[in-house]
Amino acid sequence: MWRVLYPVLISFAIGQIVGGTALALINQYGKGMDTYYKSTMFLTGVAGLLTMLPLLYFYRKDRLCRIAGGIVKPEGIRHGRVLDYLLLLFMGAAMAQLGNLIVAIFQIFLQSSTYQDTMSLVTDGKSLMEMIYWMGIVAPVAEETVFRWMVFARLRDYMKLWPSVLISALMFGIYHGNIVQFLYAFLLGSLFAYFMEMTGSLYASVLLHIGANIWSLVYSELGLWLLQSSAVGILTVIDFVLLGVLLAGTRYFARMGKERNVRCV
Repeated sequence: MWRVLYPVLISFAIGQIVGGTALALINQYGKGMDTYYKSTMFLTGVAGLLTMLPLLYFYRKDRLCRIAGGIVKPEGIRHGRVLDYLLLLFMGAAMAQLGNLIVAIFQIFLQSSTYQDTMSLVTDGKSLMEMIYWMGIVAPVAEETVFRWMVFARLRDYMKLWPSVLISALMFGIYHGNIVQFLYAFLLGSLFAYFMEMTGSLYASVLLHIGANIWSLVYSELGLWLLQSSAVGILTVIDFVLLGVLLAGTRYFARMGKERNVRCV
């Protein structure tokens, strides 16, 4: 399955080249690892943008071959359905909330703070808007290009929906490199792939991922403020609203996929 694996290897190689080059320059100018950690978010974003260049080319070639071979139909979410896109963003937020809850439960048993410590080093001193740009927009677009547009779509060339969903999500989880992120990435990666298939749109997985990442960033600030304001009840209301959005959106897009009954991505 070289055709499925090499997009991930390209992403890994570019990330290593960018990170290794930056680390060498930092060491050459006598800076410490603190400087490297402070630059990690920017470096990861640059690596993601560079990764997208060859992979978008490969995806375009794949899609033209699928259309020519009658494997997919050139249709998807209707243009102008702004409400569909907004719904996907809020569904992504709901998925993030669900994923964070599951991870929090597992962390009780794992008793590991490595991930939180690393993230603190990476995000320390960064503004919310800076984190939203690099972690909430650039990173999701880059990761979706690799794992849904390439890996999942290519798996679908050989397999049925659910094996493709689970294998691509497994690869997405492993790529994150630690057990905490593996659980979160596997769960959300499965949902991103499923809804990309149901909507027939590449943008679906991107919007879900953007919604999830931005919500995680905003919620950490919002949650702290509400706790300090003794307004914990609002957090509960938010959770139930997001759950309702996720359930309603799932039913809506599943029906859309069933009615269309053709592969579009």
